[in-house]
Amino acid sequence: MKKVITPLAALIVSSFAMSSAHAAVKQDYFVGADLGLRLSGGMMLKNTITDHESDNDLDNSAIYGIHGGVTLNDHHRITLGYTHEELSLKDDSESTGLDTVKAKYDYVFNLTNNINLTAGANLGYEMAEDNSNLDGIVYGIQTGVEYNLNHWSFGGELGYTLHNAEDDSTMAIFKASLQDEATLMTNVTYHF
Repeated sequence: MKKVITPLAALIVSSFAMSSAHAAVKQDYFVGADLGLRLSGGMMLKNTITDHESDNDLDNSAIYGIHGGVTLNDHHRITLGYTHEELSLKDDSESTGLDTVKAKYDYVFNLTNNINLTAGANLGYEMAEDNSNLDGIVYGIQTGVEYNLNHWSFGGELGYTLHNAEDDSTMAIFKASLQDEATLMTNVTYHF
């Protein structure tokens, strides 16, 4: 009988320990939508024959997306998001879409009961919609402010993103690579 009670007691004690550890972490799940603008950014074009490089500014296009995640203990926010933006050079009618999936971490500093300041870093992957081979890793930092109202929050965020993608087509005369970009994003989020 003792051989049965000991494992049963260990199972009960471990389940209480796990549930109390789980209860110690406050979790706030959320989903939301983003709308923003590219403030700056460019595309480097390099002629593979002459090695001539030229920097070209990108148009200030709109960025939109969705996000979701969890905030742990009111201060540690982990977000997974998707954004879409158009890539076009200034004074050029041709454009292509750029889809990005990012994981973000933000530290949330409670300024008042309703106002938070945020700062953090992100890592993701971007995919060009045309055949330009401008797919690659992106990473960056962001900082923002948000206002909480019941189950909703409304915020703004300034971000700086570095692109790792370079068009490496073997037969291309011009090789393209995206330069660093600055963005201004607004968001609305529902907290469960």
